Amino acid sequence: MRKTLRIVSLVMLLLGAAFVVFAIMAMDSTLEPPFPMPVMRVIYKVYPIVTAGLFVVSFFVKDGKKPLK
Repeated sequence: MRKTLRIVSLVMLLLGAAFVVFAIMAMDSTLEPPFPMPVMRVIYKVYPIVTAGLFVVSFFVKDGKKPLK
């Protein structure tokens, strides 16, 4: 479980970084966002919180594996 949480948080971090790079490169684009701006603002605020939360929680979760006897 711990490893899974860390992998998910790492993938989310990489996707967030890729989004930032894409957004900077497309600043002069006339494309409309797919959602209304209030929804986009909520997404922009929640995404980093979830990413950091998953990473932090991964340090407190114990692995569910039991040793073989």
